Amino acid sequence: MESRWTQKRIKVNIQKMSEVLHIRQATACVLANRGIATKKQAKTFLYAENMPLYPILGDKPMKDAQKAMELLEKALKEKQKIAIYGDYDVDGVTSTAIWYKVLRYCGADVLYYIPHRQKEGYGLNIKAVETLHQKGIQFLLTCDNGISALQEIEKAKEFGMTVVVIDHHEAAFDENGNDIIPIADAVIDPKQKQCAYPFKALCAAGLCYKLALLFLERQQIHHATLEMECLHLATLATVCDIVDLMEENRIIVKRGLKTMTQTTNIGLKTLLEETNLEQKELTEYHIGFIIGPCINAAGRLETATTAVSLFCEEVPEKAREYALTLIEQNESRKQMTEKATEKVIEELKSKPLDKVLVLFQENIQESIAGIVAGRIKEIFYRPTILITKAENAAKGSGRSIEGYHMFEELYACKELFIKFGGHPMAAGLSLPYENIEILQKKLNENCKLTEQQLLPMLKIEKQLDFKEIDMILAKELQNMAPFGKGNHAPLFGSKNVQMENFYLVGKEKNILKMKLKQNGISLQAISFDGFSKLIEITKRLYGEKNCDKMLADGHFEQTMDFVYSIEINTFRGESMIQLHIKDFRFYE
Repeated sequence: MESRWTQKRIKVNIQKMSEVLHIRQATACVLANRGIATKKQAKTFLYAENMPLYPILGDKPMKDAQKAMELLEKALKEKQKIAIYGDYDVDGVTSTAIWYKVLRYCGADVLYYIPHRQKEGYGLNIKAVETLHQKGIQFLLTCDNGISALQEIEKAKEFGMTVVVIDHHEAAFDENGNDIIPIADAVIDPKQKQCAYPFKALCAAGLCYKLALLFLERQQIHHATLEMECLHLATLATVCDIVDLMEENRIIVKRGLKTMTQTTNIGLKTLLEETNLEQKELTEYHIGFIIGPCINAAGRLETATTAVSLFCEEVPEKAREYALTLIEQNESRKQMTEKATEKVIEELKSKPLDKVLVLFQENIQESIAGIVAGRIKEIFYRPTILITKAENAAKGSGRSIEGYHMFEELYACKELFIKFGGHPMAAGLSLPYENIEILQKKLNENCKLTEQQLLPMLKIEKQLDFKEIDMILAKELQNMAPFGKGNHAPLFGSKNVQMENFYLVGKEKNILKMKLKQNGISLQAISFDGFSKLIEITKRLYGEKNCDKMLADGHFEQTMDFVYSIEINTFRGESMIQLHIKDFRFYE
């Protein structure tokens, strides 16, 4: 699939920023492209791990945080039975574990409840509220859910429960754009329009981490190792929940990654050992693609209670059992996902594509629908909703692309759903089977995406001359990690570059390594998916016979344009710059 190359527009004086901060202009350009325009903002970004978090009860307080603290303190003092109601993904699991460990340490009578994905679905449900009432629960604390649980919280209040909601999802809104908020005793969600808190993009575990620290402080408890464990759990969720890795999220992840291999959380330590990460310098990749999927696998295939139990376990042998179970479940999940994705791709190849893909696959397990939807979205670059067969109705998961606010688009069809919720880039829903085709038609009729927007976009920070690329720049860019939503790995472009030669490496001999040259400077480059494209372009321009000759001996003296990230490749103790090629075209 072709990509759009666009260069970001900069309004900041890059030269001055470079001089004041003593950084390369390319680095200053990346900062500016992330909305950083002052020296204070730049220092907060560059030295994130040393920066303070916003005060919860400061000049711009988090709505209902004070009230929630007082209610929790009252519950603790009166020895009320507390239930933490979480969710089955990494964010919900870690949020639950944070509060369980903190409240237990404070002497609370507390239990946790994680809904079963297939049997109960996302969020609070009436039956679960009734079950908790029968267990004598007096205080209900929801984590990573609750903002849309209007009826369920009303039922909890009928039972006399004190209810505190900690959520980060979008609230429903009325025809005037006002938030529709449940009648809980305290609702903490920075996305509420009435919340003055300056940073809106914390995940639920990030919120729980900050609130738990405040609670410990108010209890005059100083427990460095417990606080560090909470930080590590919040780090897992902040990476895995794909929130913007800026401001407070960046601070949390920078601090957490730096210390996670020394964690005192027995469950996390064991999981790192069993995934061979205990000696690694951890990055967002290890969390997002190795640890996170293991935690999520529990909720997808069986019950996420296993994952919460892992992080709350104090006995090493039991923690190892939990960790090995999660790893085994993740391997099963991988196989299921691969088969399901292949099946959907095969079906889509044989028919014209809608702008918004609404796909009904009754034989795909609902627990992997979100992953498969994400894969399909990446391959076809269209907003994708994969709907599967569930117990009482159809259930679906959606993944979006830039320029398509999935939650708002679904909200415009709200009458079709039994239940739905989500973010601009992802959503979950349930609906009657007869509404699936109506949803498909309505979403596509309402879709305003242009053909250009349906091409993957590569956003280039700056056009570089090879003279500007050196180890100092590479290290400055490396310091800008962790990368993710809101802070993508910086991409640069260079025109009129000579490909001197290339060769193929890897088990399948399909990874393209190149030597590139511009203005007398040569750099090594690598492309993991570029060889087939190189063949395709060469055949198109020069014919099949000439293509074979041109590519036969690895000498391919063609002038090209490249988009790439700048990396440091260390091999046998020696470090060198390597360009990671994301796309290329023949120079015009």
